[in-house]
Amino acid sequence: MKRTWLLIAILTAVSCVNQTVNQEVNMLQDFSFDEVWDASIRAVNDIGYTIDSVDKETGFISAESGPHVFQHAPPRMSIMITSSKGKVYVDCKLLQKEQFIDLFGIGSSTVRKFMHALHSNLRT
Repeated sequence: MKRTWLLIAILTAVSCVNQTVNQEVNMLQDFSFDEVWDASIRAVNDIGYTIDSVDKETGFISAESGPHVFQHAPPRMSIMITSSKGKVYVDCKLLQKEQFIDLFGIGSSTVRKFMHALHSNLRT
């Protein structure tokens, strides 16, 4: 009987899992749009993602880590880079598939890794 209740509890928890979005926005004051764009492209590659779509005119970058559910990183990343009044804004979102359960905060740590790689690339 205990196994049945445990199985029901697990199935209920898994069926309630929705797509999770981890997001971070940074404002960069001392860099141009082109510098941030180039550093973002390098940062995406530095953290092991593969760029599958870019549009420099709109400031959009889309990247993927792979199709496997049990990877150490969620599969989809989108980055929007905008410029306004001498400041450049970087909005990084990580979309986790419904099957991915982020028990250890891997999604938010991936966003932090990207931002760290971006800042490192801007310093060089």
